Amino acid sequence: MQISSGSSQSPSVQEQTSHQDENDSTTPEFIYGGPFIQVEKDAKFLNTVTPFNMQLQGTFKKSFAYYSLKERLPIILTKVIDYLSRESSKIKSSHNASDEDIRGLIQYITKLKNDLVTNKKYDLLTVDTPEAKKWNQWIFNAESPYYFTNIWVFSECYVYRRLREGCELSKGLRFFDPFDEQKDNSFKNSLEPMCLVADKLVTMLPASDKDKRKQDFITLLKLCLWSNKCDLSLSNGEETRAIMDPLQMIVDLKDKVLVDDSAKICDTVCTKAESMSKAIEGSPEAPEAKQEGETSEAPPQIPCPAKMILPQAVTFDIICDNAGYELFTDLCLAHFLISQNIVKKVRFHVKKIPWFVSDVTPRDFRYVINSCAAASFSREIPPEPKPVAEGEAPSEPEPPIVIRSDNLRQLGETWEKYIDDGSFVVMSDDFWTSPHVYRDMKKYEPNLYRKLQFAVALLFKGDLNYRKLLCEKNCIPTVGFEPSLQGFTPAPVIALRTVKADLICGLPEGKWEELNQIDEKWMEKGDYGVIQFCEKSEPLIETDSPCGDYEDTCL
Repeated sequence: MQISSGSSQSPSVQEQTSHQDENDSTTPEFIYGGPFIQVEKDAKFLNTVTPFNMQLQGTFKKSFAYYSLKERLPIILTKVIDYLSRESSKIKSSHNASDEDIRGLIQYITKLKNDLVTNKKYDLLTVDTPEAKKWNQWIFNAESPYYFTNIWVFSECYVYRRLREGCELSKGLRFFDPFDEQKDNSFKNSLEPMCLVADKLVTMLPASDKDKRKQDFITLLKLCLWSNKCDLSLSNGEETRAIMDPLQMIVDLKDKVLVDDSAKICDTVCTKAESMSKAIEGSPEAPEAKQEGETSEAPPQIPCPAKMILPQAVTFDIICDNAGYELFTDLCLAHFLISQNIVKKVRFHVKKIPWFVSDVTPRDFRYVINSCAAASFSREIPPEPKPVAEGEAPSEPEPPIVIRSDNLRQLGETWEKYIDDGSFVVMSDDFWTSPHVYRDMKKYEPNLYRKLQFAVALLFKGDLNYRKLLCEKNCIPTVGFEPSLQGFTPAPVIALRTVKADLICGLPEGKWEELNQIDEKWMEKGDYGVIQFCEKSEPLIETDSPCGDYEDTCL
């Protein structure tokens, strides 16, 4: 096992801990003691980065997990408190809330923040719902139920779940999203690049030859990748303006894509989708083609999901990350897949509750589509003057470039129809806001796992999804993507992620060391990205377990 250090030369364990008092927590036996380091609440933290093959947690003081728990999350909570105080009149008016509601939520969040920064033990949730009772069982089962000594993703998810509970306990603020204004403003600030992408997308939608289709597919994957830079949780909730020309951004950042499986993704998805479509058409469950003049006496019966071994339609799933511009690019990819008849349906998996500042909720999904359909944007960009040689007459001036929202509105209107006719489906299972890594989905949410098996591929967006795919484990950077998933293969898995946390896999030999020499914080800034693919998938078989959709009334 090695120690990651933020540079190509990793210091020894002795060097990393020599300044600390000698105790069991600094010995190699303790550090290498297994996949999870047992640290008591009063144990001294280690002044080191997260060792390889360890799960990320806040006990490593040179890790991004420690920084996030100590600095980033408290700032986000403080900004929510400031927002409640500063905009209390507006919030009270829009939610029919009282001064007491505002004060109570501020007090709740203040205690949550203080518990976090002082590494208190997790409080149990007090709302009386089945989902909250599950959380309390997970807390009870945690080996180290403290903010800094538990796995980082558990603590982060717990903070956002508690933030939601603060709203649930308030009579007037039960439906309050402390981040909705930031998400909406971020969308509005991105209208210009969305117009540029919309103008490009409309040229990709008509039926095209195989080569153009592949190139357009790859372009859209890269737009989806770099849109992941627009993450309000990384900027502590500060609104950031999107890059002005996303298409030029793909060219400029070509060398920043550390792993690029986009061509393989395109080939595999198209081939598998075509094969699946033929299988569905030939399936006994498929409605038989009627002869001319023949009428159907009854609509075709949908088979029991627990017994189905084929989906009803070729489906592509997107496990969403951020709202606003990033969701817009996800919608563009989905539109392309349907317009090119690669798939018939795209399912968007979003968060049921406000999550990690800018993650998509059902409300955000509707907001983005409706706002695109109603967009009104226009800007003239004067051409850059051309140099004129001495003695030459100046040429005719170029016309200004005009950016308009006409195509953006057209896309939004089409997406509204796709929602109505079922081509776009929005799903918000509780599992996406649980603290569990995806390897454990089959254990905690087998019905969701089975639903994912019906997809031709699963596109996971962003850093939190990537961390959960890799089981929050700081694996050796050269380990392949498939083994890093640790058996999570309900369908072929695609990961698009700009690197914002210190774990990664699938890098070429020596690349990680090279990047550490350039900038020891490169894994925290979102300047690099990966497009990774695992083609392996678990066969879909019949099961005797209830499907979850019908339970006792299952067909």
